[in-house]
Amino acid sequence: MHRPSSKALALAGAVTLCSILGGASSFAAPAPSTATLETTHPAMQQVLEEGSTGHWVMTLQADLALLGYPQVGPMDGIFGPKTLAGLDAFETATGFAATGVTSPAVWQEILSGFGLVPPPPGFSAPALPASGNADGAASSTSSSTSSTSSNSASTSSTTVPTASVSGPVLPAAFPQGGTPISEPSLPGPSSGIQGQFTPTVTTIDGRPVLAAYHMVASSYGPSLADNYPYGPVDAFGQPLEDGMIAVDPSVIPLHSVVYVTGYHDNYLPTGGFLGQAMDTGGAIQGDRLDIFINANPTVISDFGYQQATVYVLGN
Repeated sequence: MHRPSSKALALAGAVTLCSILGGASSFAAPAPSTATLETTHPAMQQVLEEGSTGHWVMTLQADLALLGYPQVGPMDGIFGPKTLAGLDAFETATGFAATGVTSPAVWQEILSGFGLVPPPPGFSAPALPASGNADGAASSTSSSTSSTSSNSASTSSTTVPTASVSGPVLPAAFPQGGTPISEPSLPGPSSGIQGQFTPTVTTIDGRPVLAAYHMVASSYGPSLADNYPYGPVDAFGQPLEDGMIAVDPSVIPLHSVVYVTGYHDNYLPTGGFLGQAMDTGGAIQGDRLDIFINANPTVISDFGYQQATVYVLGN
């Protein structure tokens, strides 16, 4: 079963990039240096500042919000004044100069708050706030992002019919019927658009399109950190496989056949993949998506948070 809190060590109970970095909860003395950690943790290689955009900004925003800095604003992938205020507040509170720029040491301090790396020398790991659990954070993030996305295609509360599965769908594969065209309402991976919309395609892989959603996507792997304490199995106890996704069952019914596209990743199939909604997560609520990738923590961490489009398919 998918871990109860997406993107987190279960003991930390947080939804962040930090958990998808995989990892280490204890270190032999001496602790690895910041320079050593930087070579293996992609987040520590990201220099972000006001004006930066993309899924690493979304990751920074999610991490800081979970650490108790809601002034960072919505998880929209745009490093603006709110994100600057959140980062400055974090840097000041943890003993760094408020530069408004993410250095490797600042990233290390962020990651240490979730128990994945030791804090930088001379610093203490920041404590998660008492209310900083993944479920609460995911709910507030989804709410904030949705409120900023009124320029997207109109959303609908229409219930999506369950897509009964007539045969095996996994492992993930390209739809033989062709890749759907890019939706005009999805300008980029950091657009922050969420919600149901009316798609421009009616069939994919010979299956009718029942519903379509713009979502914020993250990824998880087979590691204990991503699946504590149940191990790498889906919501039904079956082994996790490429092509499985975790969803909010109130939005996309479990067992639904799906086509996922819009992401940017060197490991996943270019253009999109055909898969199935087989898993859940405590932080995967509303217009959120978690993609299982059967790969090492470096591959998982490189995905971060991104925009994706999900088509729910019938038979």
